[in-house]
Amino acid sequence: MYFDESYDMNKEFLILSALFSPRPKRLHSAMLNVKVAEHYLDAAGEPLEIKYSTSDTSRRSRVACKCVDCFAMSPSWFRAIVIETGAGKFDLNYFGRRFESDAMKWARAYKKFAELLLSHNCSGVENGVLLTDRLTRTKGDLFLELLRETFSQPGLAYSTGKTQPIFRHIQEVDTALPKYQVGQIGDILMGSILNALRPTKNRFKRRLRNHVVNVLSLPSLLPSYWQQLAKWQIEAMHPKFGIWYWRP
Repeated sequence: MYFDESYDMNKEFLILSALFSPRPKRLHSAMLNVKVAEHYLDAAGEPLEIKYSTSDTSRRSRVACKCVDCFAMSPSWFRAIVIETGAGKFDLNYFGRRFESDAMKWARAYKKFAELLLSHNCSGVENGVLLTDRLTRTKGDLFLELLRETFSQPGLAYSTGKTQPIFRHIQEVDTALPKYQVGQIGDILMGSILNALRPTKNRFKRRLRNHVVNVLSLPSLLPSYWQQLAKWQIEAMHPKFGIWYWRP
């Protein structure tokens, strides 16, 4: 599984996401085939990174759309939690004492939201691997340690009653690297959500967002749709893609 974060330029929305991939090597190969066919390679012949923020040309958008198709045809699925963090919407002090550093508070906040996201979607997971992209809004190693305490201790916390932990390995990685390119799908899907919340003028990014909506048969990416659905309805109606708009 790949865990990632994203936020808009004004930092009014924070998105945490989990990309579940039971066959990551297969999805990796499919994405690699797309990039090779599109000659989307660097001078050394390595596949280039796809990101929503850089899908601002016809070629980049096309490659990203084809990789989304690979995701759609794979057994992978995606879940995201969206937190409105604009002024008056979010109080970081809720996650710690006032004299504590913001890094510590953000680590606890990330841990809380990651716990909500993962615990709701990992009931059947045992001995898995969780890879997080490099996190910019919190101290990554502290956050990872909190995740290990919660999900990587056999018989304790969310692994209670299990002989194996939910995640046997948790590590921060750089999804820009070819070996971790499956995680780039999560960036594309999160970017599409942000694009719906804060529309862009770039037509190639809009094309990518619309492609995500169409290929995954999503009525909308906005809270007006997703907030009316219960968790079981999201899982039943949208097994490949789900958004949880968090309310304090």
